[in-house]
Amino acid sequence: QVSSEELLMHRVIWTLGLTAILMRFRGSFGEYWSGIRDRKVLLWHCLGAALLAGNWYLFVYGVTNGRIADASLGYFLCPFVTIFWGRVIEKERLSLPQWLAIALAALGVGRLAWSLGELPVIASGIALTWGTFSIVKKRSTLGIFSGLGMEMSILAPFALGYLLWFGWRGEIVLGTLGSQFDWLIASTGVVTIIPLLLYACAVKRVSLATMGLLQYLMPTIGLAIGVFVYDEPFDRDRFIAFSLIWSGLALYATDRVRSARNESRNQILK
Repeated sequence: QVSSEELLMHRVIWTLGLTAILMRFRGSFGEYWSGIRDRKVLLWHCLGAALLAGNWYLFVYGVTNGRIADASLGYFLCPFVTIFWGRVIEKERLSLPQWLAIALAALGVGRLAWSLGELPVIASGIALTWGTFSIVKKRSTLGIFSGLGMEMSILAPFALGYLLWFGWRGEIVLGTLGSQFDWLIASTGVVTIIPLLLYACAVKRVSLATMGLLQYLMPTIGLAIGVFVYDEPFDRDRFIAFSLIWSGLALYATDRVRSARNESRNQILK
């Protein structure tokens, strides 16, 4: 009953409110205000806010329009974008199997684009926005709470203005379907902030390559929900495309495990 646009604006507003509460208890407001006064930090988080808003909108649009499987494809592709940026910007080394994994993912996207007759916009957009957002969070000098608070503060005026415009036109859903429904809308802030904080915490502690490996667990759940719960189509073309991407993920995961074992063995020998 709620449009993708209104849901996105609610996510921003409620996430900002929860983040402000967390910053108050964590004593992060000093760092937050220092970041706002720093032009370089502010511009960096403006980029992060734009990427996050684009990612959220594409995901919410996919979920509310029967495209959960396509959204999950985007998150399957996210690891490859993260790996690519890790190589280009962070200078992380990639082995031959990892490059082959990226090539398989590209083939999968190409196969899907060929069958659809167009670029899979939702999947490609989700992958590019979230994968690039990883770089922004990796390079941010702010803490977890102050960084997220700044990004939500940047988006909040736009979100609030949009909701007021919706209300002026009589199209806003909040407050029209009962308190239980209003609480459900408000809960988007809770279910948004928990994974965001966990992600922001993890991305500062592990390599981008490792983040790329772990990220494909979430879209597996999303794909299962789309296909088995909401009966979304999963035809032959999608199966071929997903199989190519899954093969790339399996190749990459195998290479990572082998590298980790070699590193552990070398440390034991030392």
